[in-house]
Amino acid sequence: MKGKKIDGFKAAIEMLQGLDLAAQQSLLSDIARRDPEMAIKLKQNMVTFDDLQYLTVGMMKRLLQEIQLDDLGLALRGANKEVTQHLLSMFSTGMKRDIEDIMKGKPRALSEVLEAQKKIMDVVLKLREKGEIVLSKDKSEKLV
Repeated sequence: MKGKKIDGFKAAIEMLQGLDLAAQQSLLSDIARRDPEMAIKLKQNMVTFDDLQYLTVGMMKRLLQEIQLDDLGLALRGANKEVTQHLLSMFSTGMKRDIEDIMKGKPRALSEVLEAQKKIMDVVLKLREKGEIVLSKDKSEKLV
């Protein structure tokens, strides 16, 4: 490890992203009590499931090449309404119906929903690192 420099901020973001949503929120609120500015900075640099509302149709097509529709439907059970509506608006009627059927299917454990979200976010982060998708609140940001 000698001579290797570690970016503590980047490592903290990666660790936070590896946690489920409840653990992320708990840890971020602990950080906010000690260092409010750091908590804000971490939140701004984290990619969460809610950030999928910034996907374009083209980016969603790319993501669908890497994920299972069952995982998406299950993950959307735990998503906020805006994210769910945005993502469903990108699909054809048939595909939308398939996803909605998964969402309305038999009750599943919260841990399964969170695991499905984590699977999807692992792929999202991989594609983001490759520059194949951009999750930006700023709609003017384009892929070049």
